[in-house]
Amino acid sequence: MIAQHYDDIVIGAGSAGAPLAARLSEDPARRVLLIEAGPDYPVDGTPPDLLDGNRMALTGHDWGLTARITGDRSIRFPQGRVAGGSSAIGNTVAIRGMPSDYDEWADAVGSSAWSWQQVLPFFTALEDDLDFGQRPYHGTDGPVPIRRWRADELTAVQRAFHGACVDAGYPLSPDHNAPDSTGVGPIPSHRRDAATRVSTAAYLEPCRGRANLTVAGGVPVERVLLNGDRAVGIRAGGRRVLADRVILAAGAVHSPAILMRSGIGPAEQLRRHGIDVLADLPGVGANLTDQPRIGVFMVPRPGSENYGTSTGQIVLRTTAEGSPATNDMYYAAVNHFDLTHQFPELRRLSGASRVFGVMAVARRLWSRGRVTLDSADPTVAPRVDLGYLSDPRDYPLLRHALRICWALAEQPTIRAEAARFAVLTEADLDSDAALDRYVEAAVDSAYNPAGTCRMGPSGDRDAVVDHRCAVHGIHGLYVADASVLPHMVRANTHLTVVMIGERVADLLR
Repeated sequence: MIAQHYDDIVIGAGSAGAPLAARLSEDPARRVLLIEAGPDYPVDGTPPDLLDGNRMALTGHDWGLTARITGDRSIRFPQGRVAGGSSAIGNTVAIRGMPSDYDEWADAVGSSAWSWQQVLPFFTALEDDLDFGQRPYHGTDGPVPIRRWRADELTAVQRAFHGACVDAGYPLSPDHNAPDSTGVGPIPSHRRDAATRVSTAAYLEPCRGRANLTVAGGVPVERVLLNGDRAVGIRAGGRRVLADRVILAAGAVHSPAILMRSGIGPAEQLRRHGIDVLADLPGVGANLTDQPRIGVFMVPRPGSENYGTSTGQIVLRTTAEGSPATNDMYYAAVNHFDLTHQFPELRRLSGASRVFGVMAVARRLWSRGRVTLDSADPTVAPRVDLGYLSDPRDYPLLRHALRICWALAEQPTIRAEAARFAVLTEADLDSDAALDRYVEAAVDSAYNPAGTCRMGPSGDRDAVVDHRCAVHGIHGLYVADASVLPHMVRANTHLTVVMIGERVADLLR
C-alpha cells in the first residue's frame, strides 16, 4: 500500500535505485518509497528467464525501445523493466572501469567526491567477490556476488579465443577489476555460480521487512510534481504521492524523459509538446553516449559445438592505437548463436543461419546522441538517437577494431573452429572505404547509454545535476543513475551505476 507522503521517493528499482533505497531506509526514521514500472518478484518467485545468466531476458521484462543507430538504421535497444533493472536482464558483466575514469570525473565536476579514492569504498561495499575478496581493493560483505569463469567452464570457442590472445602476445589478467589490470582473462560477472544471474534486486531482500520501506512494482511514474522551484512528489498510477525528496534512478533513457514530462528540460522541445516550462535545462536528454560493438564473424565448421551456452566468458582489454586512454577497447569471442530470430542484418550480410565471431566494444566515442520526447503522453516511448558516426573521428577507431578482430580470428586456435569467414574478406581489410561501409551497415550497441543528465557545475549550461546529483535550480530533486556520467567509463556501466546508488545514498544521509 502506497502512503500519501514519504521522506524519499526513489523512481526505478534498477542498478542504482535498489541500492539507494536499501541504504536510505537503513535510517528507521526515514520513510522511503521505491517505485518501479516493472514487476517486483520475491526471490522464490523469480521467473526462470531472469535467473538464466547465460542469456539476455528480453521477452517480458524489457521496455521495448528502439534506437536510431546511424543513417536510417534503427535497432532494438533493451532496457530492463523489472526490479533489478537492466542488471536483471543483461549479460552479467561486472567490470568497474579504470581508476582514471573516476579521477577525470572528479576533475570534470570540481569535486573529489567522485575520485577513485573516494568511490573505491563503495565498489568494495557492493560486492561479495568470490575469487579475490581478500585483496584490499575488493569486498566480501556486499549483496552482489562477483565470480569469474573457471577454466573447466569455458566453451571451445572461449578457450580458443583465450589461446589466440596469448599467442598474439597479450598479457594475462586473472582479475579485470584489479586497478592496474590489462590483457586477457575471465570476465567478472554478477553470479553466485556458473548459471544463475543475481541482479541488484538482491539489495532489497534483507530489508523488505522494514516498516519504513515500501517497494511498489508495476507502477509507472508519469512525472515529478513541483511547487515553484521545489519537487514535492510524483504522479504515478493515476495518483499523487508527496515527498520531501524525489530521486530519479530510472536510467539514461527514462530519467530525462520523466524530467521533460515534468517541465524540466530544453524549453523549445517542451513547448513543442505543450508542456509548461518550469526549468529550462538544455542538457536534459543531450550528451547521450553509448558503446558501439562491431565484429568479424565466421561460419562454424560442421560438427562443432552448438550455440546455447554463455555468450562471453573471456575478455581482452587493451588500448586502441594512438589512444591516451588505457583499456578503451574490449574484445571478446561470441559463442555460436542462431540468426533465425535475431540480428536479421547479420543474417542478410552473411548468408548464414549460425555464426560465431570476435567482437570489439569501443568504450569511448566522440559521437553523441540524444533522448527526446515523441509526446507528453507518458505511455509513448521516448525517442533514442544514439548518433553513432556523427563524429568522423570514430571511423578510424572502429576500422582499427575490425583489423584487430580479424587478426585474432586468424590465430590457429580460432580458425580451427571455423569453416569460413562471413561478410568480410581479407581484401576488405586493406580498404578503409570497404571497412567504413561495413561499419555503417553492421555497427551495433552494447546497450550502455549514459550522460543524458550530465553532472557538472552550475556555470555549465549543459550540466543537469551538481556533484551531489541535485538537479540545478530545483530543490529536493535528484538524479542517480548512468545519465549523470560526465563521460563514459571504460567498462560496462553496471557496476559504476551500482556504485552511484551507494555513493548518492551516502551523500544524502
